[in-house]
Amino acid sequence: GCAALETLNVSQSGVTDVSALAGCATLRVLSLSSTQLTNLSALPDCANLYALDLSYCSGVTDFSALANCATLHTLDLSASGVSDVSALGACAALHTLSLAITG
Repeated sequence: GCAALETLNVSQSGVTDVSALAGCATLRVLSLSSTQLTNLSALPDCANLYALDLSYCSGVTDFSALANCATLHTLDLSASGVSDVSALGACAALHTLSLAITG
C-alpha cells in the first residue's frame, strides 16, 4: 500500500485515474500537472493533503471532491478545466490558489 507515502509527483505522465490513492492517508504533496486526469473522486480520502498541483489538467472540470480536503493549503489550477471554484469555499486552510490561464 501507500501508508507512508507523503509526496507523489506524476506530472506529465499518462495518469488518468487516482483511485489507487484512496488509502494514502499520509499523502501531503501531490503533483498531477499535465496528466490526462478527469476524475478527482479519490482525493477526499487524502485527509492530510497540503499541496495539490492540477495545472494543465484540462480534463478535470469538477472540483467538488476538494471540498473535503480540510488541510489543503496550496492549489494550482492554472490552465485547467476549472470554471467554478465555489466548492473550494469549504477549504478553510486554503492559502494559495492559482487560476492563471483559466477560462
